[in-house]
Amino acid sequence: MSVDKKEMIETFRGEVMERDALNRIKWDKRLNPRDFCIHYVDRGPDRWVRLVKVNFKDVEINGDFMLIGDRTVPMHRIRKITYREKTTVWEKRRIEGG
Repeated sequence: MSVDKKEMIETFRGEVMERDALNRIKWDKRLNPRDFCIHYVDRGPDRWVRLVKVNFKDVEINGDFMLIGDRTVPMHRIRKITYREKTTVWEKRRIEGG
């Protein structure tokens, strides 16, 4: 079943945490997991930082971590999730103050 862009954005509107959005992709029968990419912060051995994109089908969820090949990436590094590489359906929210 295909979901249009507007409906897709509305589907994820209530998802606050990374895990909620990932579970929606995994379990919602209307969605095709192959249509989603996860963008996360990757930190290298020399303290370099880059944003990496991986397709949801290449990720295994294990507790608070994503297993991507032989790498273990904490979920808190996820910055956004896109649908068909064009539409951002989930983005990390920053809480100001504190």
